[in-house]
Amino acid sequence: MKKIAVLAVSLFLIASIFFFIRFVFSGSEDDWICQGGQWVKHGNPSSPKPEGGCGPKIVQEAKENLEDISVCYSENGSSMNYAKAREIAVENCKDGKLLDSHICNPNSGTWWIDFTPDLPKEGCNPACVVFVDTQATEINWRCTGLINPND
Repeated sequence: MKKIAVLAVSLFLIASIFFFIRFVFSGSEDDWICQGGQWVKHGNPSSPKPEGGCGPKIVQEAKENLEDISVCYSENGSSMNYAKAREIAVENCKDGKLLDSHICNPNSGTWWIDFTPDLPKEGCNPACVVFVDTQATEINWRCTGLINPND
């Protein structure tokens, strides 16, 4: 009987310590948390997203001035960072404006940089495509919907 009482007290103490650590040190489950200089929703907060930035000012300034150094690889093993791809796109994708949004397609070894053309086409969302292997560029119109062959 004495062993059962000691075991029960021990389990109670371990559970108490666990709950104390969990609820005292982990913070609120439903709140906005500052991560990497941005407010991130954690759980289901009742308050709206806080206004302004978060974190140390140096984090915000670094994020604003950060140059994208991510690298895209082709199947041949060639690589190109985004800064180089953007430089090539600026030189070759004319008659419009390059946007900030971009993505690497590792299947084709290409950077896709969103592009707003001077003469848009309805139903199209163009991108300036930069090929990692050759550094060639093209505009991919990424059009949706049925195309009438008589047009």
